[in-house]
Amino acid sequence: MIFEFVLDFDIRISNFMFGRSKKKIDSKVRFQNSRFKHRLSEARGYKRPLRNRPVSKGEFFLSKIGLGSWFSRFATLLVFLLLIYLVFVPNVFFVKQTVVNISQSDDKSTVENLVNSYLSKKLPWPQKNLILLSKAGLKEFLLKNGQKILALNSISKKFPSTLILNISPRLDEFAVETASGTDFSIANDGLTTGEIYPDASGTLPSALTSVKLDNSDGLIIGHQAFSQNQINFLNQAQNQLPEIAKSSVDYFELAGLQIPDLTVYFKSGFKIILGLNSDPTQTLSRLKLLFSQLASTDIGKLYYIDMRFGDSGYVCYKGTPCVQNINLPSSTASTTLVAP
Repeated sequence: MIFEFVLDFDIRISNFMFGRSKKKIDSKVRFQNSRFKHRLSEARGYKRPLRNRPVSKGEFFLSKIGLGSWFSRFATLLVFLLLIYLVFVPNVFFVKQTVVNISQSDDKSTVENLVNSYLSKKLPWPQKNLILLSKAGLKEFLLKNGQKILALNSISKKFPSTLILNISPRLDEFAVETASGTDFSIANDGLTTGEIYPDASGTLPSALTSVKLDNSDGLIIGHQAFSQNQINFLNQAQNQLPEIAKSSVDYFELAGLQIPDLTVYFKSGFKIILGLNSDPTQTLSRLKLLFSQLASTDIGKLYYIDMRFGDSGYVCYKGTPCVQNINLPSSTASTTLVAP
């Protein structure tokens, strides 16, 4: 029967290809077909290839995972060795150049040293390999150990071997003088960065905004002295007050870090009291409106202006009773102006 099936299949294919009509061929003629005889001879000599069955448990396991033949094992070994080379052996993907974009050139070498320190760490995954480098791990390491780094804006990989970092620097902005005589530098994010010393003339660095503090409680190097909102308030006050008050700022004064009353001393001789925790935009806007209502002769007689009480601004002139009662301006100020 198998012989008839083979010949019949061959004839059907031929009919299909040449468009012949299906006709049943006599079995005697079918068996005389030369193609049939050739295929029959091939079928008689067919032998299924021998397959070695796994004997040990190890061979059985390798067979299960597709490593039953020596060729598959050799190919897998080559791939494994290639991965080891790419991961652990210095190659084209290892970091060879680090580009640090930071506005302060003095801090560039410090950041580069920190990056090299992180790349040299012995971890399960070599961080010096640009493919395996963890951006999150590098960012955490730099922010934790780099005092000069305010923010790490971006980390990018330029293959095959360049690492690029864009950094916002932490800059000293304020010089805080304490009652104990110890002076500290405060950065643009409110962090206490270090102790500073006056020059031969007894003055602190002029590039820093002067803040006098009645005590030194809470000022610890490496800890926050001011919140970011308070820093923003001080910056806006420093920038806008000279134009509003028509006088340069001499220095700021705080009774303590936990007391939000900020006194601003002007070189013209008067002072303005502000709430450090208030909204700087609204407070300075009301103060500007208040000054617009004062005559130039009145400004010359100013002793202080108190803006700590809601929408009201209290004005005290020299020679009036409020000079002796600065802590109670609402009841002793000689003039009260309401600024909406």
